[in-house]
Amino acid sequence: MMNFSKTERKLFTIVGALTIVGLTACAGALPTQTAPLAAPTTHTSITLRFWHTKSGIAATTLSALADDFHKAYPNITVRAEQKASEGDLLREGLGAMALNQTPDFIIASKRTIAEFARKGALVNLDVLAGEVEQGLSETDRNDFLPGLLDAGRLPDLKNQWYAFPFDKNAVVLYYNADLLQAAKADVPPRTWDQFGNAARVTTKGNVHGWVMSPSAATFAAIQFSRGSSVLNATQTQAQFGDDAGLKSLQLIVALKNGDAAYLAPSADAARSDFAQAKTALLFGTTDDLTAIADSVAHAGNFKWGVANIPQINPAQAATTVLGSDLAIFRPVGNASEKQVQAAWLFARWLVLPEQSARWTRATLSIPVRVSAQSLLASNLPPNFQRLSDGWSNGLPTLKAMPAVKDANLIDTAIVEMWINIANGYDPATALKNATTRVNRVLGQIP
Repeated sequence: MMNFSKTERKLFTIVGALTIVGLTACAGALPTQTAPLAAPTTHTSITLRFWHTKSGIAATTLSALADDFHKAYPNITVRAEQKASEGDLLREGLGAMALNQTPDFIIASKRTIAEFARKGALVNLDVLAGEVEQGLSETDRNDFLPGLLDAGRLPDLKNQWYAFPFDKNAVVLYYNADLLQAAKADVPPRTWDQFGNAARVTTKGNVHGWVMSPSAATFAAIQFSRGSSVLNATQTQAQFGDDAGLKSLQLIVALKNGDAAYLAPSADAARSDFAQAKTALLFGTTDDLTAIADSVAHAGNFKWGVANIPQINPAQAATTVLGSDLAIFRPVGNASEKQVQAAWLFARWLVLPEQSARWTRATLSIPVRVSAQSLLASNLPPNFQRLSDGWSNGLPTLKAMPAVKDANLIDTAIVEMWINIANGYDPATALKNATTRVNRVLGQIP
């Protein structure tokens, strides 16, 4: 792992420099170019096909990266095929499986990847990562953000590893610093007690403390922040019916009943209210950063920030990680293990510090490698400094949402539970009903 100066680490704390052990000071040192990865031994040309759903600058950057990979490894050509949506990618992928014409790899959501993994179509990355020459060393593994590699595992498939991190974002708290400071609240609120107080003391006149846009990702993050989860470790049973879940619902009800929280009709409406300083607190994802910055500049122009969501113990913060991962298909038809090795080489190359920093500059996604920080620290992308400052206490451990079969039904049950209790349902009853629904999805209840 490369060494970084104290200044470099401070400038890019988003990537968890304060939480990673082993980075030593190297004042004034510039980052060196990462050594080329060893390529699989072959005397023939290899063409890799991969599917993705990226668009705009993300698609353009991805194609450029594929071209640059070919320049570094002339025997390997990488051809991208853009799909309109995750649904299209999944449907076409299932059709390709039936015809033995699957791509060599895909970049998709973990849930899409899980569908292919459950059908036995993907390569277990533990096997590739464990290889001596082509695998991931302990140094490599420690260079990924906390929790990120484990987030690619599928507990319902013996916790095997199928999703390799690439384009990631996380659930965060957006806050109006002016409103919080005027009300003498904590800026930002770092515990749930502080959050509740901040919502109450900033509620005045037409301003309400917290605008709620219920989402399964946010609720999962709240569970993680309380040391719990949506499902148990094997993802066979609901866990959010525990004390952590009940306390979260009770907080929602208390703030709603006290007029300190309200439901927005949509996520867009919630962001709009925040931009117009009608509310002090908003949960969203890091992908919302540009939209919120533009909206605030247009409508509000107040001092605002981004932070970890509140925690039971801020020193052991956790939140939900979302985004796209890379998965490699088992060779079919005329494909060979050389295709798999070449795809794995591309996956590792794609998240080297240089490429990770390049992707972050283009898309504002979270860089997946700690060592990408020194390449970004001297010239952070617009808006990214705000996010870097917000995570100055260290990056939380990143945890994935459930990716079990019919996980979307679990999402629906959670969102409806949140809406119901905000509209007057008893928290304990709503929680019991939602956990029953989820356990039925998981096959625990007929």
